[in-house]
Amino acid sequence: MSAFVLLLLASACVRAEPTLHQIVDMANKATRGDSSHARLTMTVKTPDWTRTMDIEAWNKDRNLAFIETLSPAKDKGNVTLRRGDQMWLWLEKVERVIKIPPTMMHSAWQGSDFTYEDIVKADSIVKDYTHKLLKKTTEKDRVVYEIEADPKADAPVVWGKVLLWAAWYHSPDHGDEAVALKEEDYSERGELIRTIDFSDIERMGGRLIPARMECRPTRKPGHATVVQYHQLDFDVKLSGRFFSLARLQRGVD
Repeated sequence: MSAFVLLLLASACVRAEPTLHQIVDMANKATRGDSSHARLTMTVKTPDWTRTMDIEAWNKDRNLAFIETLSPAKDKGNVTLRRGDQMWLWLEKVERVIKIPPTMMHSAWQGSDFTYEDIVKADSIVKDYTHKLLKKTTEKDRVVYEIEADPKADAPVVWGKVLLWAAWYHSPDHGDEAVALKEEDYSERGELIRTIDFSDIERMGGRLIPARMECRPTRKPGHATVVQYHQLDFDVKLSGRFFSLARLQRGVD
């Protein structure tokens, strides 16, 4: 075999370096995919009390979400519906639909350390920010990227800056996969507002995901919200009617 042919074969074996946009995009959609169904628990912790909710959620096309609370009893049947940048609540006890106004988007969702804005702008870090590599570390079975995300000019963003740590995996069986490891969200003045740690990395629904997510607000010592995934199914067939306001108004089927 000639040296030229060997050189061509060697070049073919060299894998292209992922772009920062690819890493951020894949890590951002790891637990949602193009469509998904999930069962999870969300535990809200404060220095005085702890509250745990069982939740079932469906997502489609990264702009549709239907999130139902299964327990505790006082919240059972409550639903959050997202359609694009609009959100509604179904309150089971009073059989009432509430549209979330823009003034409420920064309010706590379900009393947690996440907001309605977090649900509506789940893809903001992908679309509304530019990405800069701060550090790259090669480990045994992955490459970890530390990425700084800065807002694009005039982008309708929540954060003044986001630092993201993401792991890039490649295997013959599963191809390329990206998983978020940590996120730090900063105000426009550079103040750290909250830290989100992603852990319990495992394969669920055929994909590598962080099964545990813990959000800690800087200004509230002792407060935290922990999300633990128990089941995740991807590429679920869901019609647009599944996420309709009409369905929400008549309650959960």
